[in-house]
Amino acid sequence: MEEIVQTIVKQMSRKLGGQLEAIFLYGSMANGSYKPGESDINLLAVIADGTSIHALRKLFLPIWNDYKDVLCRAPLIAQEKDFARYLQVAPTFAHHLIHQGEIVFGLPDYLDGWPETNPYDASARLAYEAMQVSAAIAPELLEPEIAQAKFAQLYRLARKLHGQPIDKGKTAVELYALVQHYLNQQIANLPNPPAVREPSTTTTMLLPGLQASYKEADQMVMVFQELTPHQIMAIQWPILAKRVANRCTGLRITTAVQLKLIMELERPLDIVLQRYHHEWGDQLLAQIKPAKKQIFRQAARFPAEIQIDLMPNDYLTQDQSKIHDIIHDYQNKLLNIQLEHELLRRLQQINKFEPPELLPDRTAHHSVRIDAIFKHLGWWSEFYTDLMLNAE
Repeated sequence: MEEIVQTIVKQMSRKLGGQLEAIFLYGSMANGSYKPGESDINLLAVIADGTSIHALRKLFLPIWNDYKDVLCRAPLIAQEKDFARYLQVAPTFAHHLIHQGEIVFGLPDYLDGWPETNPYDASARLAYEAMQVSAAIAPELLEPEIAQAKFAQLYRLARKLHGQPIDKGKTAVELYALVQHYLNQQIANLPNPPAVREPSTTTTMLLPGLQASYKEADQMVMVFQELTPHQIMAIQWPILAKRVANRCTGLRITTAVQLKLIMELERPLDIVLQRYHHEWGDQLLAQIKPAKKQIFRQAARFPAEIQIDLMPNDYLTQDQSKIHDIIHDYQNKLLNIQLEHELLRRLQQINKFEPPELLPDRTAHHSVRIDAIFKHLGWWSEFYTDLMLNAE
């Protein structure tokens, strides 16, 4: 695996020269938990402002064709100014990169002096990841490919938290119980663990401790007073899945404390834009009032993740026949950002933002259209980051 990493480093440094600022190795290979056949090779390349993404695609495609089964994904690509901003709006990623990442090209002190991450942010991020992968405990509600993907994500999260190999024969319920074991410990060790009101409702024997239920789109979210490994193992999840099958196409679970962390720090836009609809029990979300700083941070992180992670992965790994689809897909994502901005402008009373340039029309060369999408994503992220930094 190290040979593949060195191949990428050599090719990028030789062909980009002074335009390549740094390459980081992060994730399982950096922290020692890499497992062939299960783990990705996670790299992040920091490049000088103005470096051509098309030159990167040209040099990376041959590497991808040779090693894609091992790499699984392209490196994250960030220009210097975008990288600095991304560390501000994705603090848990910054923390991981600083403390568990390895710089394989560039100056060893590249990230020296970066402030420590708030431990509440780290717990909120982990709680959100746990809630997302909890869908694997009710695979009957999911399409087979989605169920398989959720189980793989759950397994990776459990292995990351456990820090050791995990028996491949463990069920989704057993893996999720392990995740909650570590998550509960992390939250309990916070300086002042979040507090929520005692539940005012009672539940059946099938769902002991259920405090509330919500719908997000066609997904059901069940919120428990607590989720101990014993409680998770005791619930009859197949029976529950059968009972709610006509009401949703997926089930996710969390606790009231974890939901509070998620909605205050990781996903405050879900509160502002009312993406969760109360169905039963305590009105937990009505008690949560996220700060403007956190709202704008999530709004800034969304375009930044597309710009640095999602779009480079697609553009650097797909053949020429897919370029039109990539342009179409990411212009749609920009449209979603614009629609979300209109809602936020009305709800948060922020000024209307318009990118300095319009997107080119369909007659423009694909490279011009790709460049424009990257620029627009950067402008949107910069706009919300400025709001975040100036928020009270």
